[in-house]
Amino acid sequence: MEMQPRDNQPRRPGELDQTFATNGTIEFSERGTANSITSDKDGKLILVSQIGDRFRLSRYLVDGAKDGSFEETTWNFEDGDQSTPMRVLLQEDGKILVIGDSLKAGALRPAVTRFNPSGSPDLVFGRRVITTGPEDAYPPNFRYKSVDGCLQKAQKILMAASYTLRSGRPLSRLFCLLADGEADKTFGEGRGFIDIRFHDRESYACDVQIQSNGSIIVAGSWRFDGEQQRTRTVARYTVEGILDNTFGQAGYADVVVPGEQGEKSPTEELFLDDIVSRVAVQKDDKVIIAGSAKGPDGFTSGLLARLEADGKKLDEQFNDGKPLLISRSLNDLSFHSITIQPDEKIVAVGRGIMANTTMELYERVSENGETEDFWAGNSVGDCTDVTIQPAGRVVISGSRGTPLIGSRYPRVWGRLGF
Repeated sequence: MEMQPRDNQPRRPGELDQTFATNGTIEFSERGTANSITSDKDGKLILVSQIGDRFRLSRYLVDGAKDGSFEETTWNFEDGDQSTPMRVLLQEDGKILVIGDSLKAGALRPAVTRFNPSGSPDLVFGRRVITTGPEDAYPPNFRYKSVDGCLQKAQKILMAASYTLRSGRPLSRLFCLLADGEADKTFGEGRGFIDIRFHDRESYACDVQIQSNGSIIVAGSWRFDGEQQRTRTVARYTVEGILDNTFGQAGYADVVVPGEQGEKSPTEELFLDDIVSRVAVQKDDKVIIAGSAKGPDGFTSGLLARLEADGKKLDEQFNDGKPLLISRSLNDLSFHSITIQPDEKIVAVGRGIMANTTMELYERVSENGETEDFWAGNSVGDCTDVTIQPAGRVVISGSRGTPLIGSRYPRVWGRLGF
């Protein structure tokens, strides 16, 4: 059912829903960013925000009002660290996982902690910083995104992390944890992790989801030897962490954008803004990746591409089997996150740059890859994540302000969907 504003005037999809929170937005007075958001089956919103060196877990009612029955918690992954939340996940039992990274004593490590349905910390699960990363890793200069994760069957936790080595090269690792947070020794030949090397090359990969049979999809990018051009790649692994050679070509599916300009930035800047930022799996197991691509004109466009479930080729039913590039009256567009509506439409969010200012980017694409009239125009902000409430409202987390010229403040937008 399409929601109407309080003045009963019809609005089109993509516009702010005036019935949500205060005139369509949840505002915050403390500096930070609203990093990840999800909706439960009733439409309540679970939000994790970066506030200073810690993160805050909050819950809001369907209409965007703060849920007074929820114990809002400001927490960190380890005492004395700088905690950055990347993903909030809702378990079937109502418990809440927060995945991110922990920076302490010059070491950047993936981390996860869990909260009870009431919002209180789950002290049995505890705070878990993963220390089985490479010993010679160090924090990148720019922390765009170093870790992401998803839930597997039986409430196992998958976490994909990328490190920067002292050599300046990347190393990516996929961890599998049991429901209690301990390493799954049935994964990775008893180690509980595997290294991700697309085409047996050093790779940047921290985007992970699962298909309906439990197969693990990992997406990211890698570089050719001696060249600067990066290539988007999707790989599939079994539940035990073994490369599935039946997927794509010997386990890998590359997504190439014709005419794309070669990337000239040094390897470590992969952590500033990678060309693959999120992967999603449809109900039919087709794989969607989101990110960005630089065209011959030197400007960057938002990118969406969809692979067949077996990875053999791009889905010809989506944009005629080609990557979809979206550009607006902005410079350097990039998508940070995507979600799939029940009707299989895709909502992608991110940012553009205008006059050195970050601008909101939110697009909706039909099942066959046609861009809809959803974006409402230029507005200062940066969109980081998106979820769909059961009634169809599109809820986006992010920030107002711009990191290029000043402070940022968390913000959540409620936009009309169906």
